Amino acid sequence: MSNESSNNWKLGVFVAAGILLFITAIYFIGVNRNLFGSNFVLRSEFKNVSGLKQGSNVRLSGINIGTVNKIDFISDSLVLVKLVIRKDVQKYIKTDAVASIASDGLMGDKILIISPGTTSTTIVKDNDVIASYKTIEIDDLFSSIKQSTDNAKTITDELVKFSSKMNNKNSLLTKIMTNKDFASSIDRTIENLQISSRELAKFTPLLNNKNGIIAKIFTDKKWSDNIENSISNLQNSSREISIFTTKLNDKNNVLSQLSSNDTLAISIEKTVRNLEKSSDDLIEFTSKINNDENVLSKLTNNPKLGKSVDSTIINIEKGVGELRELEAAARNNFLLRGYFNKKKKETGKQKR
Repeated sequence: MSNESSNNWKLGVFVAAGILLFITAIYFIGVNRNLFGSNFVLRSEFKNVSGLKQGSNVRLSGINIGTVNKIDFISDSLVLVKLVIRKDVQKYIKTDAVASIASDGLMGDKILIISPGTTSTTIVKDNDVIASYKTIEIDDLFSSIKQSTDNAKTITDELVKFSSKMNNKNSLLTKIMTNKDFASSIDRTIENLQISSRELAKFTPLLNNKNGIIAKIFTDKKWSDNIENSISNLQNSSREISIFTTKLNDKNNVLSQLSSNDTLAISIEKTVRNLEKSSDDLIEFTSKINNDENVLSKLTNNPKLGKSVDSTIINIEKGVGELRELEAAARNNFLLRGYFNKKKKETGKQKR
């Protein structure tokens, strides 16, 4: 009898402990799932929930504030996530809050994180929809790491090629680092570039001078037109010169014959000598003309002689006139009339 009572007592203790453990588990699960407190609902839309499931925790500033209640398809590319949130944290969530999906640890379960709004002061209401954005997933991270490793491999391969080129004695970089003459040449080149830059700095104010020639070329339309006309004229001149040189190279051309025909050259040389002799004779003649004792010089320079010559010519003309009058009087004189008639008849016979 005593043994049976002892067994019943042990069984009662075991059952009571089991019931107490069950109640404690239900309590903690209920607290975790917000089954015993006042709650409100928020919704958010995602293109990909990335393994999020019903019952996943919802966190705000690292604190569990609710759970994922339901996940439904809206369309083939959009998923609606329904959240059950504790009522006491509603005042901390604003309408510009953003929901995102993350992992609980590196390889943990998916959780939903709410980032509180910063600009809005309006508190969310029950069944409000908050914005969402896609967080970096572990697959994306691994893909990014793989891409980075591939890029690193490419870079290392290029570095190997570059280092092999660097070790080539005839390469440019090797010469720069080891060849003093080459390095000195580069130094001189840099110094020349510096001098050129200083000269260019002096030249730029001339370019910016509105009254300068270069500024006029770029800004003054008349100048540009004049320069364009000048260039056009130069082009025309170059064409004319080209035509002229072509004619010069013609074998039948006078200049070509002068340069190639010895006979013509000798003939021209004789002509030049004759012209030279003629010019000497002309100089001698003009010197004689300019001689004061010469008649032409006196005629051109001595006014008295000129007047005397004029009076002489006038007197000759008067004498000729008087002779004509005497001849006319003689023709009419009866003593000489027979002579003139006889001479007239002889002249007529000669004409016949």
